[in-house]
Amino acid sequence: LTKNYSPHSPHTIIPDLIKPGSLVLDVGCNTGFLAKELLSKKTITDGIDINEKALKKAAKYCRSVYKRDLYESVLGMGKKKYDYVVFADLLEHIPRPDLLLLDARKYLRPGGMIIASLPNIARLEIRLNLLLGRFDYTYGGILSEDHLRFFTRKSASEMFTSCGYTVIQVIPTGLAHQVKILPNLLAFQFIYICSKK
Repeated sequence: LTKNYSPHSPHTIIPDLIKPGSLVLDVGCNTGFLAKELLSKKTITDGIDINEKALKKAAKYCRSVYKRDLYESVLGMGKKKYDYVVFADLLEHIPRPDLLLLDARKYLRPGGMIIASLPNIARLEIRLNLLLGRFDYTYGGILSEDHLRFFTRKSASEMFTSCGYTVIQVIPTGLAHQVKILPNLLAFQFIYICSKK
């Protein structure tokens, strides 16, 4: 996994959403892209991942790193509290993202936020392929072979709401972020900013 430097990518948009001096939990931190980006904001980041090699790299930028199997749908962070819990391109990889979101509630400080990015299964080329009877998994992207769950903007928003969050803002990525039109058709992902109800 490599960082996408496009200004229309979650790798660029998400760090800009986080206030300086915040305490952040990056769930699915990989090698610590986000923590590295946030260092200039005097932000403290803890990282969670299942990949030990990636966690060793992330440890250079994170205060603490934790190995977790998120298929168990619990973060297991004890009594820690955060200003932000970030799920960047992670929730689509686990069987029960709703249970993980429910568990994440207890790790948010008052006024804390969830920031999550999820691929947009309703993007135009996916719809066109479905009309032609095609739903072919790919090595990466929206139909990546390791995606277990698929979301539209509406179904993702409903999931956050049902897990006790208020969706404050939804930001499209990719072409929709660039041209500012037709987000449901053109967004590669949506970034959801949610507060606890």
